[in-house]
Amino acid sequence: MFRVRRLGIAMLALVFAIVAIPAFDLRSDGQLTFGLPQAHAQQAKPKKKRRSLFSTLFGRKKAKKKKVVKKPSRTNRKKKARLAAKKKRKAVPAKPVVPKRADAKVILVLGDFFAGSLADGLTDALSDVATLRVVDESKDLSGFVRDDIVNWSAKLPVLIEDIKPSYIVVMVGANDRRSIRLEETQLKRQSPEWFTTYGERVARFSQSLKATGIQYSWVGLPPVRRKSMSKDFLKFNEIFGKVASSETGKFVDVWDGFSNSKGNYSRSGPDVNGQIVLLRRKDGINLSKAGRGRLAFYVEGPIVKLLGGREDKQGPAVVLGGGTEAFTINSPAYDPQKSGKTFVIRLIDPSTDGGDALAGETVEFAKGGNPAPKPTIEAVSRQDLQNQPRVNNFTWPPPVSVAAVKKAEPAAKAKVEAAASGNALTVTN
Repeated sequence: MFRVRRLGIAMLALVFAIVAIPAFDLRSDGQLTFGLPQAHAQQAKPKKKRRSLFSTLFGRKKAKKKKVVKKPSRTNRKKKARLAAKKKRKAVPAKPVVPKRADAKVILVLGDFFAGSLADGLTDALSDVATLRVVDESKDLSGFVRDDIVNWSAKLPVLIEDIKPSYIVVMVGANDRRSIRLEETQLKRQSPEWFTTYGERVARFSQSLKATGIQYSWVGLPPVRRKSMSKDFLKFNEIFGKVASSETGKFVDVWDGFSNSKGNYSRSGPDVNGQIVLLRRKDGINLSKAGRGRLAFYVEGPIVKLLGGREDKQGPAVVLGGGTEAFTINSPAYDPQKSGKTFVIRLIDPSTDGGDALAGETVEFAKGGNPAPKPTIEAVSRQDLQNQPRVNNFTWPPPVSVAAVKKAEPAAKAKVEAAASGNALTVTN
């Protein structure tokens, strides 16, 4: 009995040793800790999922993530179409820029923000002319009311002395819809006193402009979206037009070029190539790139005509096969079979297709060399026209003209006389 009890105690001690010994763990720093390292290891490392027999034999395939293709909405498609169209417009080759010569003639531009847009358009229009150069001296907020920003009457002689321009372009007045401040008082906008003072300032600048002796163009203001502003701009243009015209300059009215058929503001319109484009920005005042080009078109022609610099647009005769020999179709030198060159007739050259005469016109000369008299058309009397039956008269029986009745009267009379005498007479029409 005692032995059995001792054996039981020994077995319990052995079991306790087996269970308790792994709980003691020797740390890396030499200290003995009590715990269950296996439990910590299991907590630190997640338990792997047991593989099935099928996955062990055949392997486990990784699931592929499906790519979700988002269908573009209708709004996005329209936006992409607009961006593509815009990109296509920008892809149009730009106008070649020619380096300006050192002795290039200067075109001076004065005025407010409209003048700045005009200078940009004029610079782009004359980019291929090496002998003309544009100098922009405009100030966005300037005008005749705020002479504290720029006093154009006083500054003009200074600019003429420094820049020495060959042509002057003026466009000003868009900022003048405000009261005029004097030293002692303030004039209410568009009052009689305001118009008197404003007219004096405009006349003073016009005299300074004429005193330079330089050719100039005074460009009027275009219509804008706000009707009240457009009405004021019309009044300003009337004042500018009265004082601008002189022996050396003229007033250029551009109102119709930026308005609709009724003379009101229009955001879109034809550009210099005849294509309908946006001429104004969203604010309804400033000009787009196409609008700046259209504005410059009004003054580009007189400038080039006066100062020159642009060669004849027709250029030399174009000959297929190379060479620009001076020969015409009717000349003996024109022999495409031998030379292999063909003379090309330009559509814009009327001298090669008899364009000096009207289409279909033939001139016959008499023996003396003078043109033969033109045939005259005999006058048709109103009575003769009335006697003729109308072409569009579809009544039945068809009406008989007065002339036909008169012509048939002798035959009818003869028929009546024959019947009366007893003789048969057949009348055939």
